[in-house]
Amino acid sequence: MKYFALVIAAVTLSACGDALTYPAEIEKQKEQLETTAPTPVDQIQITSADTINNGNFEVLGPVKGTVGKATAFHANPTQEQAEQKLRIEAAELNADAVINASISDVKVCALSWGCRELSGTAVKLTK
Repeated sequence: MKYFALVIAAVTLSACGDALTYPAEIEKQKEQLETTAPTPVDQIQITSADTINNGNFEVLGPVKGTVGKATAFHANPTQEQAEQKLRIEAAELNADAVINASISDVKVCALSWGCRELSGTAVKLTK
């Protein structure tokens, strides 16, 4: 019975999919991308709209992630930290912008007492 419970717990946690990123890691990830990404991370545009640049863009793929606090005593992740993580995920796909961006309110998740889930679609702007 204990073995069964461990297997169920492992399967449930592995289904979460998104790796949890702590705010302290965001700046390190940004610095790693600054030398390789064609668009600087801070210049990647984020919009909740389903279009940008008058529809002149190429879809690169979905982006998603989770930003969480390390312990119950740390501050909750901010909207700005979640946006920066979304930019980092987009930069990894060489994107110029993120459309259909969505960032959740702070909530309790599997590996953190406070996290924000984020998602969107990475796009490359065209002329």
